[in-house]
Amino acid sequence: MRLSRRLVRLLGGMLLAGVLILGVSSQNLAWAAEKADGKDGDTVKVIIHTEQPDAEVGVFQLEKKVAVIEPVQGFVEVLARDSRLTAAKLVYNQGDDAAQLTGDVTVAREDLDAQADSMLADFAQETYTLEGNVYLKQWEKEEGGDRTVKLEVWSQWLQIQEEGKRLLARGDVQVIETERKAWADELEYDDEQGLAVLTGNVRLETDDGNVLTGTKVVINLSTDEATVYGPTYAEFILGGDE
Repeated sequence: MRLSRRLVRLLGGMLLAGVLILGVSSQNLAWAAEKADGKDGDTVKVIIHTEQPDAEVGVFQLEKKVAVIEPVQGFVEVLARDSRLTAAKLVYNQGDDAAQLTGDVTVAREDLDAQADSMLADFAQETYTLEGNVYLKQWEKEEGGDRTVKLEVWSQWLQIQEEGKRLLARGDVQVIETERKAWADELEYDDEQGLAVLTGNVRLETDDGNVLTGTKVVINLSTDEATVYGPTYAEFILGGDE
């Protein structure tokens, strides 16, 4: 289904039920799904980038308020609250306040960056669920305004909750923090509670060479204390404090 020039002109100047805006420029299409109050915090903006302005870029199901966007030689950009999302393809459902992104998916926020093969974004719950070759980098802001890496996570499935304050990861989980690395089947990381819970084939290594394994390890991030559950194996380097 192609968006004819007549349809584009018609939709470009029309507001549908006060919630759907479709704009057109010579470089790209911008589709904004806005709630009734029109505040920026309640707006999802979709920008289509393509090197072929005459090529078909997507199908807009206006009655259902669903958009299926897959530009040729380009990508889709989504701006929602404090997040910038990009992907090769986007399926956006305004009624559910949700979007499915696939192909070279990225998430960029002031406090974190992430990438994956695909992602389900639930804008109502402010939850992002990433799948396939997931990589996340969490940032910490210094007093001078510079950012330093606080946490890195690799996994096959990862969910970002509560504006990045809570992370859930599954499948070949690898975590790098300052002065330690960890491997596990699952990770639950809670910034507000100050806890990191690793379960299933856990291995924890410190930069000074100490090793700790177990079926479950709970790390208190504020005290740097690790509580181990189940069969445990440990290696400690003698004279590690010297």
